[in-house]
Amino acid sequence: MSKLSIALCALSATLWVSSISAADKVIFVHGRSGDHCGTGTTDVNNYWGNSSNVDGGYEKHFVGYDGASDPRTTGNCRAQTNLLTVLGTQCTGDNTCTVICHSAGCYAMDYFTYKYPKYDINVNYILASAAATGGSELANLQFWSDSGMVGALKTGNARSFNHNITAGIGRWHMAGHEGYGGVTSVTSGILPGEDDGAVSYHSSCGKNSTTMWVGRSWWNWSGTSSDWDECKSDGRNWDGHYHLGKADLSSSDSQIGYNSGLQGYNDDHSTIKETTRRVFNAW
Repeated sequence: MSKLSIALCALSATLWVSSISAADKVIFVHGRSGDHCGTGTTDVNNYWGNSSNVDGGYEKHFVGYDGASDPRTTGNCRAQTNLLTVLGTQCTGDNTCTVICHSAGCYAMDYFTYKYPKYDINVNYILASAAATGGSELANLQFWSDSGMVGALKTGNARSFNHNITAGIGRWHMAGHEGYGGVTSVTSGILPGEDDGAVSYHSSCGKNSTTMWVGRSWWNWSGTSSDWDECKSDGRNWDGHYHLGKADLSSSDSQIGYNSGLQGYNDDHSTIKETTRRVFNAW
C-alpha cells in the first residue's frame, strides 16, 4: 500500500471516529430545592421527573447541586463548579448542547456566562423555564426559610450582575401565569403583576427592571393605561433574552396550554417543567 493510501485511510478513520464521538446533548439545570448533587446522566433525587424525557434520542446530563445554596458560588456540590464540570466535559469539541434550566437554575446559567464570558462551550441556546434570573419578592420578604439560595434570590442580589453578558447564547423564556390559586393566594398577592406563584414576569420573562409586568389583557398596575407591560421581547429585556410563545413552535401539541393575551403558559412554577418538555419537543 502506498504512503498516500495509508494517509487517506488514516484520515478516513479519524473522520469516522470523530463523527461517531460527536453528540447533541441536553443539559438540565435545576432550581431552588434540596440536595441533587451530581454531574452525570442521573437526575439525582428526581428533581425533573418525567419532564426530562425529551424526544430525539439526545444524550442527557444533569447539573445537580445543593439547591439551598447560592447559585453563584463554587465548591463542593455548588452550582458554578458543577456547571464548569458538565459544560466543560460535555459541550466542547464536536459536541453541541442545549441547556434546559428551571427557576434558579437559569439564574445559575446567567451568572456562569457573566463570570466566564469567553469560556469555550458549544451551547445552541438556553430554554429558560420559569426563570428566577431577576429574583423574587418572596425572597425579599423571606417568605421561604432563610438560606444562601433565598438570599441570592432577593431581587437586588439577583440583579447585581450584568445579565446582558450572555456569551452569545440566547435565552428563550417560558413564563407561567398561573400563580398558586390565582391573585387571591398569598404568594400571588405578594408578587407584582403576572406570576407563577414563585416569580413574577419581570424575572421569568427576562426583563431589565422589576416593574409590575402584567399581560396586556390586564390593567397596568403602574396606572398608565396606554402602556401595556408584556412578557414578549419588546426592548425592555436584557440583551439576548427572548420570549418563547406557542406561536413560535414548529409543531402543535394540544397539551400545551398558552394564553396569548397574557403571553404566558397556563402553568404554575412547578407544572411548567412538564410543559417545557413538550415545548422542547415541539419547537
